[in-house]
Amino acid sequence: MDIPGGETGGSSQAPVAIDLRSATDVRGIWPIDRETVTLEVSMPTGAGRLIVPVADVQRLVALLLLLAQSLGDNESGAEGRHVADLSVVPTTSLSVGELPNGETLLAVEVGPSMLGFSLPATAATTLGRSLMLAGMPPAADA
Repeated sequence: MDIPGGETGGSSQAPVAIDLRSATDVRGIWPIDRETVTLEVSMPTGAGRLIVPVADVQRLVALLLLLAQSLGDNESGAEGRHVADLSVVPTTSLSVGELPNGETLLAVEVGPSMLGFSLPATAATTLGRSLMLAGMPPAADA
């Protein structure tokens, strides 16, 4: 991953620290070469750019999810937690399998990236029931 700072008048500037807490605008750019994804972040302190090769998007998303999980593990009690808006991501495909440890593998594909989630048996059972109910045709009014 590359975090360039930008150039002005031929002299290099130091890279801008990207702090999403103070971001006023974030835009995703998919260049014509389709080999990278660029996030342009505007902040009161300046603008920053995060350039991620397509091959690394999957690893970046997994890393962010693991970091978010570790934050949740460190919180004590429900106080201080907040509910974030849910971002709905359209999936390309969904697969289910079994991991060697007996847990269920849920593989979610979004475009060229795939993430695998390990589900304990209780969560897999609940997910299976929910998917069966969601797949049932609506009941006709009698």
